[in-house]
Order: sequence, then structure tokens, then C-alpha cells
Amino acid sequence: MWIALALLAAAWVVRLALAARLPFPPLDDPAFYVQTARSLAAGRGLVTDVIWSAQFPFAGITHPSHEYWMPMATLLMAPWIKAFGDSLFVAQIPGALCGALLVSLTYALARLVRPDDRRLAVGAALLVLAGALPVYQSASTDSSAPYALLASGALASGGLAVERRSAWLSLLAGLLCGLAYLTRADGLLIPTMLGIGLLASLRPRRRAFLLVALLAAGCGVVMAPWWLRNLYAFGVVQPASPWAASALQDYPQLFNWHDPPTLESLFARGLGFVVGLRAQALGHNLGVWGLIAFPYGVFGWLGLARDRRPVLQLGLTYAVLLMVVTAAAFSVPTLAGLFYHSAGATLPWLAVGAMLVVSRLAVRRPSLGVGLFAAALALVFAQSVIAWPRVIEDSRRNAATFARATGWLAENAAPSEPVLAIQAHSLNLASGRPALTLPAGQDLSHVREMAGHYRARYIVVTESFGLYPEALEAQRGQGVEVRYEAPGVRIYELTEVP
Repeated sequence: MWIALALLAAAWVVRLALAARLPFPPLDDPAFYVQTARSLAAGRGLVTDVIWSAQFPFAGITHPSHEYWMPMATLLMAPWIKAFGDSLFVAQIPGALCGALLVSLTYALARLVRPDDRRLAVGAALLVLAGALPVYQSASTDSSAPYALLASGALASGGLAVERRSAWLSLLAGLLCGLAYLTRADGLLIPTMLGIGLLASLRPRRRAFLLVALLAAGCGVVMAPWWLRNLYAFGVVQPASPWAASALQDYPQLFNWHDPPTLESLFARGLGFVVGLRAQALGHNLGVWGLIAFPYGVFGWLGLARDRRPVLQLGLTYAVLLMVVTAAAFSVPTLAGLFYHSAGATLPWLAVGAMLVVSRLAVRRPSLGVGLFAAALALVFAQSVIAWPRVIEDSRRNAATFARATGWLAENAAPSEPVLAIQAHSLNLASGRPALTLPAGQDLSHVREMAGHYRARYIVVTESFGLYPEALEAQRGQGVEVRYEAPGVRIYELTEVP
């Protein structure tokens, strides 16, 4: 127990150390979670002042939140902000803790598989403890670290339920599956896979159906309140359509104004395009697999494949299914980060699998096993040493960029005046003003229509995305003027808005 606690403490310190040096969230979704957690802590409830995607229409900009993203990261941050103050570092604490607990879970999984080999368990935990991407995800205030912990817990308890034919472990797995779903919607893959696994591996059938029923009951208890909330807030259980996500042809299309993606328009591009897009997504996911679990993910699956214990087989099966299903069903979202944000749940299994390979090699030739582990751990540290300074610099650059935009808008726009932006949640986090994501895949006529509907006139461009800023530059002097330009940001004004 003391080793698991020591690993937890060390992992939390490492993650908090990185978090303390990040003055601004890295992407738009972390900014969304922070802002909605602030709203919840302030007593406003689950609301947002940003139109991120126009797929689900709202009459006004301020509306019930989480029509696209799930609520768990927000729910975890809000109590910390309420108790310890409204700062980014406070918001980073629960994610850092989840990431640290994943290290202890990795240790526990290895001890479960090899109870008599403490060194194997410590080695697996160390691979996850210092990994560049696991630490970064823990500090980023998005859903990655909470999902990794909850999904891993669901997989471990589900695997043990199969091994031990345990009713209470099935119920626990269901509860954790529900919590994983409330963290990321693709968490629904886990109870589906566990249910099939229980039915396929257990006899008599009556016992298998009982365990599946308990799994489903645990899921339902957790998920039903959220679905009821969505019915009340949006009139539907799942506001963002999974069919629309499947039909995307490119990422900017997600933000279209009055032109949602459809399966008919996707297949109108031809079967070659559809298959090619999914092949590209699968290749991307393979790259993410290797990067997020570098380098042990490259060979860790071999250790899992050779061990027939259900608790290990389920982890490997989930990793493969997650990689394939997200690529096949949600190609564009996975190219934009869907698999990346969910892949942390595979790390405990890949780390344990890698140590099983190391252990088998060490039995035959000790120097070879020790050398492989030393090389893997050295590469984990090397990746972190290279990656973390870049992450810190990027965060500081984002903070400065949005501070410049916020300062100019404070002097030139009314406090409640909405603004179009390529990174709408980040601008909202920095400035506190209502924001709308620019429909970057559409021409300027759609942008003007959206701006007129919400009474916006300024467009904040912080990066190149879709047709912009080139489409704005092409219309300068024809209803479009540049009002501010500084490193990393350019602000345009639409002088002709319907």
C-alpha cells in the first residue's frame, strides 16, 4: 500500500509542477470546461456564453451548456474553484489528481496480474508516471485524465467480474462505465464490450444475464439523471447528433451555419473519399497509440496478447476497438482528437503488457530484460524533457495572444457585445464576453448572416482555420476592415452586416 501511495504522491507532484507553469489552457475544449466550472461554482448552473457549433440551434448566445461535450470535467473542477478560488491552477488540481491516481491504478493492475512481482508493478507505474502526454493531459483541464481513470477502473472491475463471476464487481463496473460516459460520450463502448464479454464467457447463462443486468443497472443509475437533464434543457437525450459527427467531411464543417453535415452529402463525394478518410483516421490513431504510450505502447500489446486473463484481454480488446471504431465511425472527429483524448484509458494495460515482455526477456537473459526497461524508461523521460518546454511556451504564447485581443476589445467593443472567433471558448475565458465560433468552412456570406443574427461585428483570428483569414483578406475594403493587428492575433470588423 505504501508503494502505491508513494507513486500517487510523486505522480501528483509532477503533474502539479507542470500545471503551475501553464498560464492558459492549450485548446478550446479545456477553456470550455474551466468556464462552465466557474459558472457552476458561481451559482449560474450549467450554462455557457459561447456558441461553439451551430449544429444545435440556440436563439441567444447564453444557453444550457454541454450540448456537445460531457459534464464530468466541469463537475470535478467546480467544487475546487468554489472552495479554493477562481484560478486556472485550482481548476487544474482535479485533473492532476486523476492522472496521478491512474499511476496507482497501473501499479494495482500489475500486482493483480503478478502478485509476487513488485518490481514489475513499480516499473509499469513509472512508465505512466513520467510520460509526456499523460502528464500534459492531466494538467490541461480537459476530459482526458478523468476519462482515463474512470474508464480504466471500469475495464479493471469488469475484467475481474468476468474472472470471479462477481455480482458486486459487475455493479461496480456499471457505475464506473456510467461515470466514464459522463466524461466522454465514447465511453458507451465500454459497457457494450463488457456486456458482450460477460455473455460470451460465462456459464450458466442465467448467471451471465444476471451480471449483465447488474452492469446495465449501474450504468443506468448514473446516466439517467444526465439524460433527464438534457431532455429538460434541450428536449432530446443527446443534443449533438452522432450521425452528423459521422457525416463530417472535414473539421471546419462542424461549425457550419445552417448547413449541417449529412450522410447523403458525405457519400456524394464517392466511396473512395469515404474509405480514404477512414483509412487516414486509422493511420492517425495508430500514430497516437505509439505517441501517447511512447515507447512502451509499441511492444506492450505483445505482453497482453500472450496472457489469457480476461482482465488483460479486455484492456487490449478495448484499445483495439477504440482505435478502429473511432476511425471508422467518427473519422473527422478522431482526426481532430477524439481518439487522442480517450486513449489514456489504455495506458495501464500497455504499461503492464510492456513489463510482462520485459519480465519474460529477463527470465531468458537478464541483461536483455533490464536493458529494454532502461531504454524504455529513458525514452519516456527524453520525450518529456523535449515536450514540456514546448507546452509551457505554447501556453504562455496563448495567454499573451488572448490578453492582447481582450485588451483591444475592452477599449473598442461594448462589454456584452458578442465576438466571432476561431477559438471562441478561449476568447470567452480570457475576456468574459460572449463569443461565437467562426463558421470557417463557409464563405463570407454565411459569416455575415451569423454575425447579423447574433449582432456581432468583430472577428478575432488567432490561427489559420478553414477558409480564414484568407477569405477576410480577400474582402478588405469591401465591407471588411482590419482594426487591430499584433503578434498572434488580428481583429477584423464587418462593416456591412445584415
